[in-house]
Amino acid sequence: MREIHKKKSGVRHLAKYPAAAALFGVVAGGAQAADAAAETVLAPVEVKATATSQNGTANTYNAPTVSVGRTTEEARDVPQSITSITQEVMHDQDANTLKEALRNAVGVTFNAAEGGASGDGIRIRGFAASNDLYLDNFRDSAQYNRDTFNTDTLEVLRGPSSMLYGRGSTGGIVNQVSKKPFLGELNQLSATVGTDAYYRAEGDFNKQIGETSAIRLNVMGQDAGSFREGAEMNRWGVAPSVSFGIGEQTEATLSYLHYEENNVPDYGVPYYRKTAVPNVKNTSSSIYGSNTPLDRVDTFYGLKDFDSEKTQADVFSVNVQHQIKPNMLIKNATRYGQYDLDLRASAPGLLFANSNDPLTDSTTVTRGRKLRERNQEILSNVTDLLWDFDTGTVRHNVLAGVELTRETLRSTGRMQLDTTGKVKPGSNGLAGCVLPTTTVGNPNTSGVPANCSAPVKTVVADSTADTVGFYAQDMIELNTQWKVLLGARYDRFSASTENQSFTKAAAAQNVSRTDNVWSWRTGVIYQPDQQQSYYISYGTSFNPSAEAYSTDPKGALTDPEKNANYEIGAKWNLLDGKLALRTALFRTEKTNERQTDIEPGEVKPYLLSGKRHTDGIEIEGAGQLTDKWQIFAGIAVMDPVIDDVANPARKYQEGNRPDNAPTYTGNLWSTYQIDGNWKVGGGMNAMGKRYTNLDNIVYLPSYVRWDAMAEWSHRDLSVQLNIYNLFNTKYYEGLYQGFAVPGTTRAARVTVGYKF
Repeated sequence: MREIHKKKSGVRHLAKYPAAAALFGVVAGGAQAADAAAETVLAPVEVKATATSQNGTANTYNAPTVSVGRTTEEARDVPQSITSITQEVMHDQDANTLKEALRNAVGVTFNAAEGGASGDGIRIRGFAASNDLYLDNFRDSAQYNRDTFNTDTLEVLRGPSSMLYGRGSTGGIVNQVSKKPFLGELNQLSATVGTDAYYRAEGDFNKQIGETSAIRLNVMGQDAGSFREGAEMNRWGVAPSVSFGIGEQTEATLSYLHYEENNVPDYGVPYYRKTAVPNVKNTSSSIYGSNTPLDRVDTFYGLKDFDSEKTQADVFSVNVQHQIKPNMLIKNATRYGQYDLDLRASAPGLLFANSNDPLTDSTTVTRGRKLRERNQEILSNVTDLLWDFDTGTVRHNVLAGVELTRETLRSTGRMQLDTTGKVKPGSNGLAGCVLPTTTVGNPNTSGVPANCSAPVKTVVADSTADTVGFYAQDMIELNTQWKVLLGARYDRFSASTENQSFTKAAAAQNVSRTDNVWSWRTGVIYQPDQQQSYYISYGTSFNPSAEAYSTDPKGALTDPEKNANYEIGAKWNLLDGKLALRTALFRTEKTNERQTDIEPGEVKPYLLSGKRHTDGIEIEGAGQLTDKWQIFAGIAVMDPVIDDVANPARKYQEGNRPDNAPTYTGNLWSTYQIDGNWKVGGGMNAMGKRYTNLDNIVYLPSYVRWDAMAEWSHRDLSVQLNIYNLFNTKYYEGLYQGFAVPGTTRAARVTVGYKF
C-alpha cells in the first residue's frame, strides 16, 4: 500500500477505507441515476477492514504493511524477506526487550559483550548487524539495551540494503517502529511482578485534541534482578509525542525519547577449554576440556558491588509530510540523538595450574577488567519524494531522497590503577589493579577491591563521520501482474579519528578516509492475483573501514568491503488476508572481506581477499488460522561458509563456519482464545550449534526452549501469566570468544493491565 493515491487502482485503494468506499459508491450511483442513457450497473463491492485494537494498531500477528523501505507499502510488494513482529506478539509473550522480541525472527543470533562492547549485539544470517539497528528508519547504532515500551512493530529486512540505508546491512537491518499519536482515546496501565525480583510498570496514554491532532505518552520503569544472582537490569524511560493534521494535506509529528539504564552487567561464564590448539579440530576433552561453556548457567562471576553499566539515550525527532498533489507526497524528517555509556565490567576466565588438572569447584576463575566510556551524537536529516505517474499504460511509483548525517563519537579508553604500588607498571607506564580471583563452585561476588582507583583515562579517540547520500528507486507496474523494481544510491562517506594519549605509550596517529560508493537494488515481481506474489531480487551493500566510526592507519588505506544478496521468494495472503506465508531461497556473500595483513609492522592496506557466503532457505507464517487461533512461526536453514582466507597460516579455516552462525534457527508461537475471558498460548525457540571463532573448536550446543502463557480478561481488566523456559532447558544465548551468556532458567511473570 503506497502512501499516496493511485489513479489506476482507485477502487481497490478506496476499498481499504470503508467510509471513503461507501461515499464513492453513493456518488457513482447518483451519477448513473442522473444519466438516463447509462445502462451499466456497477457490480457489488465487498468492503473489508482489518480489526484494530484500542491503541489503533492491528490486533493480529500479521502485519500487511511495512515501513522498513522508507515508504509504507504492502509486504507483498517488497522483493526481499521481511519479518514484522507486531505489538500483539510482543504483548502475548511479554517481550519487553529488543532481544526478547527478536527471538521471533529466524536467522537472528546474539553476541555477548564483544571486546568490552555493551548493549544489543546481533547477527543476521551469520553477519554482524550491531551497527544496522534503526529507529523509525534512522540509524540507531549506539551501545545500549533497547526496550520495547515505545515500540509498535519490529521489522527485520534481510539482505544487503545500502540502496535504502547507506553503509552496512550485510545480513540485513532491524527497524523499530515507534508508537505514534492517533485519533482516539487510550489510557492503559500495567504492572508486572516476576521471579528473580522482577518488577516493572508501564503506561500508554493517547488523547485526541481537536479534530486532527493528538498527543501520546508512553512511560516505563523496571527494577529487576536475574536468575544469575548479582546481575541486575534496571531501567526507566519516557516517550511523549504529538501529531498535528492527522489525515490532512500537511501532517507533522514531534517526538522525544528519554531512556536510562543502571545495570550490573553480566559477562556470563568462561569456556571450559585450557589451551588454544590451532589447526586441530578434534581435541582430546580429557586434556583440553569440553570446548563448551562452563556448566554453571545460574552462577554469576562478576562483582555486583563494583561493576556497573550506565547508559542514557535522548532522541528528538521532527517529521513533516505534505501532499503536494494527489499523486505526489514530500516528507522531511530530522533526528538528533545523544547517547552516553559508562561501562565497568568483570569478564570471567578459567585458570589451570597444569593442563591436566581436572575442573572442580576449586578451579580458579580470573576476572578481566572491561572499562569503556562512549559519548555519541547522531544528527540526521532525510527528505523523501514519493511520486506516482503513468507513461502510457505503465505505472511508476518513484521514491527519491537525500540523506545528510553527521555522527560523532568520543571513545575513552580507561583503566583502574593499583593504589598499593605493588603491581609493576606496564609498557604504558601505568600500574593496573588486579581484580580478586574466585572459584568455580563458590564465587565471591560481593565487596569492592581495595587496591583499585577510580577509572583514569589512557586514550581518547574523537571520531566524526559524515554521510551525504542520494537515492532513487522506481517500482514499475507493467500491468496488473508484473512489477519491476530498479533502485540506486550514491554515498559519500567521510570519516576521521583524532587520538590523544595519556600514557607513555605512543598514541596512534590521526587518520581519515573518504569513500564514494554506488549501491544497487533490483527485483522482478509476479502477482497473478491478490493472494500470490513471487519475486527474484538482487541487492548490494558496502562496509567501509570506519563503519563503526573509528579506524586505524591500515583501515584508512583500505577500500570498503562489498556484499551482495541473491534471492528468490514467494509470499501468499490466505484466509481473506488474515494469514501471511512467505518463503525464500537466498545467497548472501561478502566478496572482499578485510583480513589482517600477514606482514605486521608495515602500514599498508588490509587484505581484501577474504570471501564468505551464506546459502539458505526461510519459511515463515503469521496471522490467524481462525478467529480464535493465531500463529507466528518460522524456520531458517543456513549453510554459512568461509570461502577464502588470505593468511597462509590460517588456510585451514577455509570451509569452516563463521562464528555465531548456526545451521538452523526456528520459532513457533501460538495462542487460542477459549472464550470471551480466557486465552492460552505457548511456543518454542530452537537454535543449532554455534562456533565461537573461525577455528571451529569451541562452540555453544544446540537447544530448544519452550514458553507458555495464559490470560484472563474482563472488560478493561486483564491478568496475564507468562512462563519462560518451561522445561528448565540449559542453554546459552549470547557468545564471544572468551565467554558465553546463559539463557534464563525457568522463570515466571504476572502482569495486571487496566484500561480506562
